[in-house]
Amino acid sequence: MLSIYIVSAWIILQVLSITWQPLGLPEKSVTILIVILLLCFPLYIFFLWKFKILPVLKSEIDTELNEEKITNKAAFKKTYFSFLAGITSLCAIAVFLIINKNFTQENNEPLPEIVSSNKIAVLKFGNNTGDSQYDIVSKMASDWIIHGITENRVAQVITQDLIDEYKTSLKGKSTAQDESVLIKKYLKPSKIISGNFYLQNGKMLFKAMITDGITNKTLISFKPSECSKNNPIQCIEDLNESVIGYFITEDKKGLMLQKTPPKYDAYKYLLEAKYSNNNQEYINLLNNAIAADSDYFEPKVLRVGHYYNIKEFKKSDSLLKLIKPDSYTNKRQLNLLNMYEALLKGDNRTVYKTIIEEYKIAPFDLKTNRTAMVVALQYVNRPEDVSEMFKAINMDSMNLKNCSDCVQRIYVNAFSDIELGKNTIAIQSIEKAQKEDQAKLLNKPLVIAYVRANKTEALNAFLRKIKITSTPAETQELYLQAGKEYLLKDEKTKAHEYFDKIINAPKETLDSKMLANALFYKEAFTETKTVLKELHKINPKDIDILTKLAICNFKQANQNEANKNISAIKNLRANYQFGEVDYALAQYYASIDKTPELYNYLLKAAANGHSYHWKYFKNDPQFKKYNKTKEFEEVMNFWK
Repeated sequence: MLSIYIVSAWIILQVLSITWQPLGLPEKSVTILIVILLLCFPLYIFFLWKFKILPVLKSEIDTELNEEKITNKAAFKKTYFSFLAGITSLCAIAVFLIINKNFTQENNEPLPEIVSSNKIAVLKFGNNTGDSQYDIVSKMASDWIIHGITENRVAQVITQDLIDEYKTSLKGKSTAQDESVLIKKYLKPSKIISGNFYLQNGKMLFKAMITDGITNKTLISFKPSECSKNNPIQCIEDLNESVIGYFITEDKKGLMLQKTPPKYDAYKYLLEAKYSNNNQEYINLLNNAIAADSDYFEPKVLRVGHYYNIKEFKKSDSLLKLIKPDSYTNKRQLNLLNMYEALLKGDNRTVYKTIIEEYKIAPFDLKTNRTAMVVALQYVNRPEDVSEMFKAINMDSMNLKNCSDCVQRIYVNAFSDIELGKNTIAIQSIEKAQKEDQAKLLNKPLVIAYVRANKTEALNAFLRKIKITSTPAETQELYLQAGKEYLLKDEKTKAHEYFDKIINAPKETLDSKMLANALFYKEAFTETKTVLKELHKINPKDIDILTKLAICNFKQANQNEANKNISAIKNLRANYQFGEVDYALAQYYASIDKTPELYNYLLKAAANGHSYHWKYFKNDPQFKKYNKTKEFEEVMNFWK
């Protein structure tokens, strides 16, 4: 009788699995029947006992009083109910699992869980022109976007043809025929691209959007593309660039400076620019990015920064004035515009505040990180802030030969260590970097660190190597720096040794300005003046030359000539000098021991945005007598 139940149940299940759709029953009818049959199976076994087996046992016990048979029947009863208990447990577990899998989750969730794929469905664009001759444009638009996605390996694509095949194969079945429901239920794309086009005033307009494949939420609605109705390919190409740009930058939303993703070609040009180490190539690529997408914000601000870095401040300022933010609620764009505006005004406190805001957003972006380091060290004199920024990016895996930003970060970090008196650490970091890449940029901080760490032998060994591997001009520049460092340590004899290396160099290898500096710091003012006069004829607006000429004239008791030089310096005041004139005047007054004027002009220089560079302020031998005073400390802390 148990076998009859099992066989009957199996036949009923087979029949229902075939007939539930024609009968219009729910999809889970078979599941419900399995649960019922499982629940009924233990009851059926119990009913067999009560109504079939127990009456027989009772009649046998009543007629046969054999104790052995009574014992055997008791054992059979025990075995039977043990079997019933086991079957009941198995059925209960099976029912629990089935209900939990098929019913409980559905009741707890507003929508059935759908496992999406990384596929992208591209639907045929709707022809809203009312003219059937444009039907081919519908297919053309989707095909063009599909080609762009596959060519750039964005994802696998679900085409309209595949969707149409599914619709055909599902006809006659009780499945919703709405296209969006079909796509979501059977094809499960992660995103769906759809759109339409129409005619307006003789122009063709394309609209497109990307929706989430699960929630149907609109992820982005693209700016309409407009073109001639006789040239729809122009609109399609424009739209394709926008779609690919969205997918390429999708995982970089936190670093994007605008809500609307750039066109793909524009983004590609920008990436190429960021990896370029050639100034002309860099600016050309930025211009190409802006030409490819006139709304692309990032290359516009990078172009402003480029001209600022090469000291074309007027051009940088004019380009900055042309940039408008996407909206006045885009805080990041406004922050960057405020930063460049402050840079061009010499407002270093605002520069630091704004770059820190940008750094918090993108601490691992090399250019942002490097800029924050430079601003901290050279603009607001906060070397203590640099180390943490430097450590934010792990340099172990970086190839210094192909990463100018990496070398510049090491350069700035080394100078911050030197400013903090960590000369040995600076030497170790530079020497480690130079084992991989003999970057000339790192030579100067290495010389400075050697002198300040009293490593004379290491310094001389390094300079002997430089004399062989570098040009005479590069070697003489390092001699000059070593000499200036020894002057700061009040070791004139050693300083003069390095100045003499420049003065005694062969004339054909000697740079006149280098010679003038060596003679000036050696206080050979008569010889210095002779060289400076020749340089002044070549470049009469060079403020550094005029300042040294004024000092030489004063030291030779030629006050009238010194005054003429000072007047010439003052007449050179112009925009975008960032305190250069005031700093020069402070140098002059330091040389003639007029301390009130010295501190006044130094403070003005700092206030106008003069850099706290490795060769200025307390690193300038001309201020050695004054750089430990309270007034000088006030200058150093002006922006803190």
